[in-house]
Amino acid sequence: PLLLQLANRNPNTQIIVDHVGLMQPPAPPAPSEPFADLANVLSLAECDNVAIKISGACTLSHQPFPYPDIWEPLGKIFYAFGFNRCMWGTDWTRAVALLTYEQGVESFRVTDKLSEEERSQLMGGSLEKIYKWSPET
Repeated sequence: PLLLQLANRNPNTQIIVDHVGLMQPPAPPAPSEPFADLANVLSLAECDNVAIKISGACTLSHQPFPYPDIWEPLGKIFYAFGFNRCMWGTDWTRAVALLTYEQGVESFRVTDKLSEEERSQLMGGSLEKIYKWSPET
């Protein structure tokens, strides 16, 4: 992908991929193969300067809340990038036709697919490091 070339040419520039790096629907239904381009997304993980926002992932589900079918492909992203380069996001307000804000939060907060440490990194810890930001500053 072109983004991979850009990241390799600019190793000192932090690049953040939004929306899980995938096309996401503005309204239901989810694409028939929502993770079809996942291999290209995973290839970006080879560049240490690329982080990824896990935003709007629930909009790619074919199943209702708590969206159990997103976890297998998301697991591949978490494994490739590491939780230190993954940041959660709801994709609110773009996704209002697809889910509520609460569903976007709760699907990640209550899942047994994440350890407490992974959840902590995903839900803010990695963001603080990547953006060099702290709630105290």
